[in-house]
Amino acid sequence: MAKAHRHPESRDVQPRVLLAFGGGLLLFIALAAIGVKLIFNTTPTWLPLPANTNPDNPDLQTAPQQDLAAFRAEEDRQLKMLGWVNRNAGIARIPIDDAMWAVVSNGLPDWSQPEGEAARPDDCALITAAVPRAPQAQNCQQQRGAGR
Repeated sequence: MAKAHRHPESRDVQPRVLLAFGGGLLLFIALAAIGVKLIFNTTPTWLPLPANTNPDNPDLQTAPQQDLAAFRAEEDRQLKMLGWVNRNAGIARIPIDDAMWAVVSNGLPDWSQPEGEAARPDDCALITAAVPRAPQAQNCQQQRGAGR
């Protein structure tokens, strides 16, 4: 018996069809990418405009980390400083450490009592210790003197 010569089967795969399919697939992918780009505009709209001189639209921050650090330093400075918030109303700001010490040593005052009632002596002590020259401290002393 003679050996049959074997060669690859050529009836199943046609190279032209395979190349046409590959080319069509690449063309479809390219057209789909272009279509997605047109439908979903992904261009950033937040880019800074050149030479902004309009005060209604300020420039973006150039150094946000330094700005935040300066802001926090200013807040910390105010937390540790004595000063008036509203002098006419007698509202003062005391350092936070002093405020915490006053609460720990004297407790919280009872703010639930009506305004007309005389203040308790320990409430006057707390107010006087925290902000001695405030009008509330003077009013407390006068009410305590009138209540006797």
